[in-house]
Amino acid sequence: MAIYLFRHGEAFQIGEIEGVHSDDQRPLTPKGKKATSKVCRGLIELGVGCDEIWHSPLVRAVETARIVSEEMRCTNLVEKGGLAYVDESEELFLSLKDLDPEKDLFLVGHQPYIAEWTVRLMTGMVNDHVSVSKSGVVCLELIPGFDPPKAELRWLLRSKHLQTFAKD
Repeated sequence: MAIYLFRHGEAFQIGEIEGVHSDDQRPLTPKGKKATSKVCRGLIELGVGCDEIWHSPLVRAVETARIVSEEMRCTNLVEKGGLAYVDESEELFLSLKDLDPEKDLFLVGHQPYIAEWTVRLMTGMVNDHVSVSKSGVVCLELIPGFDPPKAELRWLLRSKHLQTFAKD
């Protein structure tokens, strides 16, 4: 099973557009939407598939997940609070061990969770992380039989690199 940790695209800041008064409400910018779409097209060119998408309930992650869904032709979207809220994240993290090893999963979320989960899945360390760009993607291969879950790093690519693979 491949797990693709996908950081949401570039989003507006609070107060930058009318009606956005909290972090949870921040939508993607036009640039963020375009980059996310192009990243997905780059992933397709690399042969990446998608069976299910879990996403944070925050607007920018929901919008990113919808773009991933459309571009990757994956209609199975599931909202998971653990991708945004610390009080739900541990249970969600531990649930990774129960996933179908034949399916590829996208997790669309935020820093620091994407980066922390990357390191934790690879090393078991909890308080460390790597930097993942907006619309950046980490690909991990889940190793069956570990509790808590473990994975091996396949690759980590920045948005700008993935976009170079996309066919316009």
